[in-house]
Amino acid sequence: MIAGRAARALVVLLAVAALPARGDEPRDPWETGEPRLFAGGLVDVGSSEHAALIAGFGKPHNMWGGLIAQGWLSTDFYAGRLGARVDLQALGLEAGVRASRSFAHLPLPVEAEHRGIPTGGGYATRVLDLSASGGLPLGPGFAIYELLGARLLSSHGDVDVYDELLRIVYRPPWLATASAGWLASLRQGALLAGGRAQWAYRTGRGGDAFVRAGPVVYWRMQPHLALAGELLYPVSQPDRLGFLDPIEAFLVVEFTAATGDTQLPRWP
Repeated sequence: MIAGRAARALVVLLAVAALPARGDEPRDPWETGEPRLFAGGLVDVGSSEHAALIAGFGKPHNMWGGLIAQGWLSTDFYAGRLGARVDLQALGLEAGVRASRSFAHLPLPVEAEHRGIPTGGGYATRVLDLSASGGLPLGPGFAIYELLGARLLSSHGDVDVYDELLRIVYRPPWLATASAGWLASLRQGALLAGGRAQWAYRTGRGGDAFVRAGPVVYWRMQPHLALAGELLYPVSQPDRLGFLDPIEAFLVVEFTAATGDTQLPRWP
């Protein structure tokens, strides 16, 4: 299961932190170099697939502004989003329109408590996504935060909707979440490990608050290659869905690249 793989990965990565600092990359290679016009990309492969194409000005994957196109693929849905992003590290702002289609899930009837997600032939949605996120040095690590807003643009009648990407049931038109956490800087900065908690403060529904929390890890194994994982498990929720439906979890290998970069990937 995805949750089990992410938990085992966290144990392994924390054990690796005790080893001598070698074989990974303590310094972010994208911090160096002069700001420039660029095109770049990011690919995540693992428990789910994600890819991003970016074009703009600045230091790619570090401090930049421009256009971003993203795509997601999992066993439950596929989605694409086109938008713009400004990344200042301490503050990153992004806005875009996301089009997605579930493979089986359908809209839910309006109820105070859901005990499952209806299935059938799936359905398509269009959503306006807004986000603000970043990190700040705090002690031997970094404090992280994220604010997300999603507004349903497509019409499906008087229903509740399960957002396949955020994995939360909400009553349109708005869903909004806030999260905060802390990551320890280990192995001279090559490994970040900690956790965060997320609160869905606007779902348009009553009942218990939707809150989930769990571990987060990011290990830069090579200048352009990293291992990233997260497991957010619900500690409070208004519904009784299937075990995996309210869990946000992933474990992926991430590769980044951009034009104007003279440092080729270094493989073990």
